[in-house]
Amino acid sequence: MKAKQIYSYIFLLSSAVLWGGSFVLTKYLLDSYPPVSIIFLRLLFTSVLSVAICLLFFKDQFILQRSDFRYFRNLALFEPFLYFLFETYSLQTCEPSVVSVIIATIPLFVSLVAVIFFKETLSQLNFVGVVVSVCGIVVMILPEFSTSSVGAVGVLLAFGAVLAAVGYNGAIKKIPERYNPFVVVTWQNLLGLLYFLPIFLLLNSKSELATQFSHLADPKNLSYLLILALLCSTLAFVFNVAAIRVLGIARSNVFTNFIPVATAIISFCLLGELITIHKVIGIIVVIVGIFLVQKRK
Repeated sequence: MKAKQIYSYIFLLSSAVLWGGSFVLTKYLLDSYPPVSIIFLRLLFTSVLSVAICLLFFKDQFILQRSDFRYFRNLALFEPFLYFLFETYSLQTCEPSVVSVIIATIPLFVSLVAVIFFKETLSQLNFVGVVVSVCGIVVMILPEFSTSSVGAVGVLLAFGAVLAAVGYNGAIKKIPERYNPFVVVTWQNLLGLLYFLPIFLLLNSKSELATQFSHLADPKNLSYLLILALLCSTLAFVFNVAAIRVLGIARSNVFTNFIPVATAIISFCLLGELITIHKVIGIIVVIVGIFLVQKRK
């Protein structure tokens, strides 16, 4: 196996672990902040630091060519803006277990787009692997899923998040490779910040904004937001972009189904949540599915 492929798999696993851990940190922050405020503050912190780094180390690449700006604009529109809006509000009208299963179909739709529009080659075994990984997610949350209520609006919003993720991956393929992945993610977060700014101001009164910013005096709140900003909103996306350029969007995206696995393990280690037999079986099935998608023969 080529060194680039090995590094790409390490990057994708690292991204999944970081994104899996983000749910644990976000769960804590929801006691002090509404969802949109958490997203906005994450993007604010990461944009300030990332722009400073780009001006120091990637100054030539940071100034986008005019013809390329639309690609970055579309990238940020799909994710973080549309994806997080659809996912967040779907959770308000639909059970998390139902949303999780719908989100788990992202690799399936991305694989179809990759084959049809970007001419990536996937075998029948690879497609079987994608379906197997989705089944693994279903097994993991089977007890919760069987008792969940399904809201039509929530389901539609969740599929909106799926379409946003598909659009995001298509937009990544349009980004010229002359831009370093760190520059790509910096512009993604910076433009995403601008998209979220009107909503952030509209949903919060002056007193609410003052209260939310006062919560930053709590070291735990501040440290969790910084971890989300620097690791989950920046480093994880940099790893993801770099891996997609080597493996393609189909083989890379199936690793998103490892995120619930990472969340379950981190929750067990940090919060003491039980890992049931359903989760153990589901984790094994997800890993088998991911392995099958990577098989080239």
